[in-house]
Amino acid sequence: MQGESRPARLHFAGFVFDFATSELHRDDGSRVHLQEQPSQVLTALLDRPGDIVTREDLRDRLWKSDTFVDFEHSLNTAVKKLRQALGDSAEAPTFVETLPRRGYRFIAPVTPVTAAASAEIPSLQDIAVPPVAAETLKVRRAVLVTALVTVVLVAGVAWRERSRPVPREAAARATAQLAVMPFRVLGDSGRDSTYLGIGIADAITTRLAATRQIAVRPTSAVLPLAGSTADPVALAASAGVQHLVVGTIQQTGQAFRVTVQLVRSDGVAIWGHTYDEHPAALLFDLQDRLAEQVVAALRIELAGPDLARLHVRYTSNPAAYDHYLRGRSLLVNYTEANMLSAIQHFEQALTLDPNYALARAGIATASAWFSVRYAHLAEETVWAKRADDEAKRALAQDGSLAEAHLAIASAAGTAYGGWNWKILLERSAAALAIDPSLEFAHLARMRAFYHLGLFDLATAEGRAAVRLNPGHSVEFDRLDVVLTLFRGEYRAAVERSESLLKRTDVPAVRQYLGLARYYTGDVEGARAMLESIMRADRPDIRAQASLASIEAATERGGEAQARIDEIRRASDLDHHVTYSLGAAYSQLGQPEESITWLERSADSGFPCYPWFERDPLLDPVRQNPRFARLLTRLKAAHREMERLQR
Repeated sequence: MQGESRPARLHFAGFVFDFATSELHRDDGSRVHLQEQPSQVLTALLDRPGDIVTREDLRDRLWKSDTFVDFEHSLNTAVKKLRQALGDSAEAPTFVETLPRRGYRFIAPVTPVTAAASAEIPSLQDIAVPPVAAETLKVRRAVLVTALVTVVLVAGVAWRERSRPVPREAAARATAQLAVMPFRVLGDSGRDSTYLGIGIADAITTRLAATRQIAVRPTSAVLPLAGSTADPVALAASAGVQHLVVGTIQQTGQAFRVTVQLVRSDGVAIWGHTYDEHPAALLFDLQDRLAEQVVAALRIELAGPDLARLHVRYTSNPAAYDHYLRGRSLLVNYTEANMLSAIQHFEQALTLDPNYALARAGIATASAWFSVRYAHLAEETVWAKRADDEAKRALAQDGSLAEAHLAIASAAGTAYGGWNWKILLERSAAALAIDPSLEFAHLARMRAFYHLGLFDLATAEGRAAVRLNPGHSVEFDRLDVVLTLFRGEYRAAVERSESLLKRTDVPAVRQYLGLARYYTGDVEGARAMLESIMRADRPDIRAQASLASIEAATERGGEAQARIDEIRRASDLDHHVTYSLGAAYSQLGQPEESITWLERSADSGFPCYPWFERDPLLDPVRQNPRFARLLTRLKAAHREMERLQR
């Protein structure tokens, strides 16, 4: 990148460096003071980002003419000052990595600042920041003094981008280093080709992501591309990556022939190999070797714990691992049937290996999701209790397992877990600290933040998930719809809900669509949609409560009251149901009853001040002094939470 071939300015993770003036600025335009030698070191590293710049290269460039200088001391001092200016550290580098006895490497992704973009420095979500780098930056910017100290460990870096919707075009711009495509199974393998091709790719992805040195697309992001016959250039563009791992599997007698290539985004294959393996080796040894050889082909040096993570095994039982892979392949694209089938496979894995913490964490997370997404009220607590029990067991078996922390977080966000958003945020942050590639940990946080009314932080977590999975998972799109609805963008919520219903059978999406239709004036369309929503062949109680509020608002008071009476016969009503009952009583002209239910909703997991303030269904009680006090309390809590994120 030296000389004329390099751009005049480079942007990287919150900074812009100008080669012509050797000046470093932050994104907000403020200048970072750099002395001459640290500036020259930065110039040398940015001339060759991602490459090792040897100590000898730096000596020749900076001190060749000075034969009296103590080169070693001067270089160490210059690098130390450079790190101080960048807020970096030698122990956990975000920008400048030390290669012992060899030199240094600039590891943060860089983006040329073109003339057209000079008026506006790219924002952080436009730049591919490796997960480990993003986590480090977020930790440094986090300044919390209360129990929410973990909230901004992952989300705080995006706080400056408040009040902007998740950009749909972000998928096209987000670039990761690598994606492992589901392997194509050729011929009749005698096995389930879907699970095998996805499972092998997922295992390699997990190993590479665990090193924290490689930005890897999660399996959920590449699953829609499985089986594609497009050329590698098109696939890399679709996945938004610089490199692809592609492969095929074919059974030959009692063995498998596996062919693998590492391909650059321009279509050039930079490494490839063919293996003939026994099935047991295919599930274990081959994945270790492939992960290690991909790292070597990318010229990434791993040592100590990072290297060890390439070879972590959570079970030595091939059959148990076989069932775990099947469960994972079903869970990444969940429907009600897929989720139940995934749980069955995780259970079989545990039967074969009772110490298989990863499978236990899979049961816990899937059970928590099923409790909230599909279970009827009568079974919701049963599923949620199982999630909590299995999550605690998984964490007890392996406290270093990111998925176990995510399972604890998922269980906390259920009725049985008490909708404990504090625990969810703490444990999801712990999961991301271990494995920054966990897309669903970001989405768990997005869910918590929208319940808390912190829409900007929810949006930031959504961006983080989209950077990992530009294709948008069902869970991201579900949360994006509810954020759109609660922001008052009702027509957009209708459009996004209708689109999402083509991909998922989650009852909540139909409920969002019914509410959004009402707010756009389509009352009959809203009633028809809400009346149709079922869980376990019974009317969905959340949708019934929403329907009661709409009936109360449209001169159907008798029907609304009858529906309310039926709902109130149930026990353990969650915060969404109690909120809708509050809205219904508001429209029925019963303010005291309305506010009682609204207070219950706010105090049991839904203190969503922006929606309490905006929802037209609450207009009849807005002048009530008791409602005013509730709104004042929620507003004060909301402002305090916002303050703690700054």
